[in-house]
Amino acid sequence: MTDTPSVTAADARKHPRYKVNISIDCSTRDLFLSTHVCNIGKGGLFIRSGNPLPLNDEVSLILYLPATKGYIRATGRVIWNFDMQKGTTRVVPGSGIRFVDMSASDRATLESYLAGLTPAISAPPTPH
Repeated sequence: MTDTPSVTAADARKHPRYKVNISIDCSTRDLFLSTHVCNIGKGGLFIRSGNPLPLNDEVSLILYLPATKGYIRATGRVIWNFDMQKGTTRVVPGSGIRFVDMSASDRATLESYLAGLTPAISAPPTPH
């Protein structure tokens, strides 16, 4: 039986989320995954995947931002697996990743990119 972690107050989203389709490369010590980000904010992102990344793993990320035709690098930590599709009770398999390290220039690029988007997801996740 797989444990599904509870979302704590520390894990709650502090920034608006934006619905996107951004290519991303994720790598841990043991695996590499090339996929797409479905939503992103200043604090982290969610990737859909039938095989979610291991909880608490540190992940090296390369995000290919479409508007900039460039990429940013970040380090993240997997803080939850599986999300609820907004407005439904449908479980979406994937991984919620919190940014834990990013250069100042990459942070500025990300924030500039996000400033041009309309927030799509504003409510924090509900604790289970």
